[in-house]
Amino acid sequence: MSLLFGPMHQHIDGHKEVTAHNEIIHLDVPEIIGVALSHGNIEANILVKEGDHVKIGTKLAERDDGFYVPIFSPVSGTVKSIEKRPSTSLKPVMHAIIENDFREDTVELKTISEEASKEEIVEFIKQMGIIGCGGAGFPTYYKYQTDKCEHLLINAVECEPYITADARMIEEKSYYFKTGVRMLLKASGARDCIICIKEEKKDLIELIDLMFEGDKRVSVLKLKDLYPMGWERVMVYEALNAQYERFPIEIGAIITSATTAIYVGRATITGLPINEKIITVSGDAVKSPHNVLARVGTPFRNLIEACGGYTSDEVIVLSGGPMMGTSLRSDEVTTRPAVNAITVLTYMVYEEYPCIRCGACANNCPSGLRPVNIIQALKAKDFDRLQRLKVTDCVECGLCAYNCPSKIPVTENMRRAKRLLNARKQS
Repeated sequence: MSLLFGPMHQHIDGHKEVTAHNEIIHLDVPEIIGVALSHGNIEANILVKEGDHVKIGTKLAERDDGFYVPIFSPVSGTVKSIEKRPSTSLKPVMHAIIENDFREDTVELKTISEEASKEEIVEFIKQMGIIGCGGAGFPTYYKYQTDKCEHLLINAVECEPYITADARMIEEKSYYFKTGVRMLLKASGARDCIICIKEEKKDLIELIDLMFEGDKRVSVLKLKDLYPMGWERVMVYEALNAQYERFPIEIGAIITSATTAIYVGRATITGLPINEKIITVSGDAVKSPHNVLARVGTPFRNLIEACGGYTSDEVIVLSGGPMMGTSLRSDEVTTRPAVNAITVLTYMVYEEYPCIRCGACANNCPSGLRPVNIIQALKAKDFDRLQRLKVTDCVECGLCAYNCPSKIPVTENMRRAKRLLNARKQS
């Protein structure tokens, strides 16, 4: 490991046991669905209008600005309105508000054979709108438009303290997982596939070993229970003993989340887009934490109510986990394909003290950044210095704030600095 980096990871006590083995709640599809017509904060070109009848798989919108991401209807019914609503991206975006007719009509679904060529599989993934399902939402096809891949890494690490959705997806959708991994291996052109998973998940490792028994291209890498072991740079270093400058493909690697692989397999077999997700609903302020299978476009509130509701009136609702999740202003925002968890925590006010320059934030930063200096540049609005300090390399893992003895919201300051610099570049 380079001396320019700290340890890059540390053990964080988790709470996975509360959802790891209990029954998955199959949530009823609501009467009204709200589908965000954007990819992240990027508004998509809207293809439907008020009064249109849609089916499962009807294309509602598409992003087509260098990245192509189609957005599909998760239900059949009538588009009641196209309107702006709050979203998990913290920015109001256009939504298709669909009145569910509960008929579950689908468009003509197109599948693909496992004998298809690399190019055909990549195009299929693109047209199915499959994106990174671990939270980032990056268009999956884009990574696979290369002939330089030697190693395919499947990220099943799931290092956030509460989240177990990936593990439960692999258990419940094992055939889709196996098919998806094989399809991605062919799409990548890689000579091998390494499934990265924490060593304590012994039953899941045994299941995966059984899935790929006899396939010498596929192996399982057992990783220690450290955070953020699921971050690409840390995982690549552990798997390949290599580092890269910007993207994993520089050292011949492609990384895809386990849940994304499952949806590639599901689309291969059924022709369905991502119209439902297993989402971990957990935290110390939800009464009965569970994994919940919910239709895309379902309000967060419905999932939380299915888990018994809140334990108090003063809570924080996060889209994602407590380390990297986004704090929301409302539980009326709806699920999206990239959402893998809803974490509900007791609202607490921490007294913030002045920075004592102990270096804990820098020592624990997996990106090798110096948050203290970045915060100084943020306060001074010194754009050139923010650029030199490489603030955009921050992955918002949360370790800086987690380790700060002064309770400074370091991660939020890093986010603000990134937003400020990006806004400056776009102006």
